[in-house]
Amino acid sequence: MRKLKLKSIITIFAILLVVQLLMVIADVTLTKNGSGLVSITDSIVELFSLPISLINKNLPFYVRESLPIKVLYWIMNVFIQASVIYIGWRVFKRVKKKLK
Repeated sequence: MRKLKLKSIITIFAILLVVQLLMVIADVTLTKNGSGLVSITDSIVELFSLPISLINKNLPFYVRESLPIKVLYWIMNVFIQASVIYIGWRVFKRVKKKLK
């Protein structure tokens, strides 16, 4: 078994964290303004909350808990997403290498 590259996982994690934070802020802002783009941002937010939203559809962003619990759910969700992306990337590189 090969070693995991922590730097790669942390980079993916940080990028996902920032993108999701910006998207949620945009969704909240557009919802308050009554914009027509809310349907698009809602769909994107649903996509971002996929792994953990399979447990409860309100997770991780719209759960009725305190802010630290919301942040914990969100970080767990982003970690799952980053892990899946990292593993998918490794598999893709391995298959590409074998096909050469």
